[in-house]
Amino acid sequence: MASNLRAGPGEIDLLVAIGRRVVAVEVKTRVGEDPLIQLTGEKERRMWEAASRLRPRPSRIDVVAVRLDRRGATVRWVQGVV
Repeated sequence: MASNLRAGPGEIDLLVAIGRRVVAVEVKTRVGEDPLIQLTGEKERRMWEAASRLRPRPSRIDVVAVRLDRRGATVRWVQGVV
């Protein structure tokens, strides 16, 4: 639906439609480490605050975690993080 949406002081990386649901997606990328370590309670709060300003309003926030290493990339889609 959209990418890199500014919502007040925050930003939503992706706004996608999954079936009839609208989902905000945060993409986290790290080299060598699990990207989910970047997901703190404060970051979750800011993501939800930004997502709540969007129209249509997302029903959940997912995270796509991309871990890069010498073997390539590992991608995980974690649903309903917030």
